[in-house]
Amino acid sequence: MGLNELLYGTRTLLTPHHATNIFLALAYFILKTTPFVCAYLFYDCTLALQEWEWITFLGCVIVLKTKKLAYFVDYIHTACLFSKMLNTVMFFKANPLYGTIYGGLCILHFIFLPEPSYAGPDYITYFRGPHLEEELERDRRITWVVAFYAAWSPPCVSFAPIFSQISNEYHLDNLRFGKMDITKFPIIAEKFKVDCTSWSRQLPTVILFEGGKEKMRRPLSKGKQTIKFTWTKESVIQEFDMNQIYGDCKKHPLSKQKKEN
Repeated sequence: MGLNELLYGTRTLLTPHHATNIFLALAYFILKTTPFVCAYLFYDCTLALQEWEWITFLGCVIVLKTKKLAYFVDYIHTACLFSKMLNTVMFFKANPLYGTIYGGLCILHFIFLPEPSYAGPDYITYFRGPHLEEELERDRRITWVVAFYAAWSPPCVSFAPIFSQISNEYHLDNLRFGKMDITKFPIIAEKFKVDCTSWSRQLPTVILFEGGKEKMRRPLSKGKQTIKFTWTKESVIQEFDMNQIYGDCKKHPLSKQKKEN
C-alpha cells in the first residue's frame, strides 16, 4: 500500500458514511467505557472477560479477512462490518432493546448514508458485445486501455474509481480508456481469455491494446494459476508504463497524423 493510497484512503474516511460507520463499529466499547453514559445504560462499566475474548477473536478474524486487501478503505470497511456484527451480539446480550435499536441504526446508516462513489470526471467508453473488436480495428493508431469487469466483484468495485482517475489524467485523442462488463458478454470474455466465473481471480483484468493488438495485461495467468496483482493507482501507472505511453501518444496526435496524410 503506497503513501498516496494511504492519504487518499484517510481523506475518504472523513466522509459522513465512513465516519458514522467507524462510530457504529466502536459504539459498544465507547458507551461501555464512558462513565456517565455507561452508568445510565449498563449495570457494570467494565468489559467482562467474555467480551474481551470476543474482541480478541474479532481482531483475529479481521486480520485474516484483510491480509489480502489492496485498498486502505477496504481494510476499514471489512473491519467495521465484522465489528458491527459483534456489537449487535453484545448489545443484545446487555439488553434486547439496545440490540434492536443498534440494528435499526445500522440499517438507517446503510440506507441514508451509503458509501460514496467516485464523483470526479472520467473519460471511459463502455463497450457492448463486438463493439470493442470493431473499435480496435477501426483505427489502429489509437492505443486502448480496457478494463474487463463484473459488477458483482468487490475488487472491480474498488478499482472503478482508480480507473476513472487514471482515464481523467492520461486520456488523449489517441490514448483512450474503455470498460466492458463481461458477465453480460461471456463470449467476449472467452475470446479475450478472461475468467468471469464467480470464483475467478482474474477480475478485474486490464488489457493494453496497441495497433489493434494486445500488448500486455494484468493479472497474468500461467496455466490455471493467476498471478496476483495489487490494483492501486500507482501500480497500474507503473506496470503499464502509462507515463511513457502518454508521452509517445502526445508526440503523435491524431490531428497531426491526419494533416500529414
